[in-house]
Amino acid sequence: MQFDVSRDFLDGIMLQQPQVGEGNAEIRAAGQLHFLPSSPDGTMHTAIVSFALFIGPESKDAKPFAQGGWRFLFTTDAKFDPKSDPQNQFFGNILVVGSGKIMALLNNLCLHAGLPLIPFDPSRMFVQGGQQNGTAAAPAPQQVIQKA
Repeated sequence: MQFDVSRDFLDGIMLQQPQVGEGNAEIRAAGQLHFLPSSPDGTMHTAIVSFALFIGPESKDAKPFAQGGWRFLFTTDAKFDPKSDPQNQFFGNILVVGSGKIMALLNNLCLHAGLPLIPFDPSRMFVQGGQQNGTAAAPAPQQVIQKA
């Protein structure tokens, strides 16, 4: 099966002043890959990388201080359902590339807002558990970016 990214672009981005309290020196990153319905012939597809940054320990109520989305339009040489193979290496590459593009934009916003740049190392990301809430999403890579 051949995959070809025909187009990719920013879907949205948000950065807020992080609320840092005592003992909140850890920045965590989380990303997901979501698939939109494919074309009727099953050869044109849309994947959206969503990526968020959090401060402090992991919790269900944690709200990101920065987040973004990057959209990829890709084609396949034959009918394919991306939801049937979310562990495909191509999707892992899209996730890393999309996360990197989002982080480049977030760091550009940080630079202009007078905030420190956020280090990003895709090699330190790891994959955590499968689909959430029955949605068609690839597992969420997460990374602890910085500890004080």
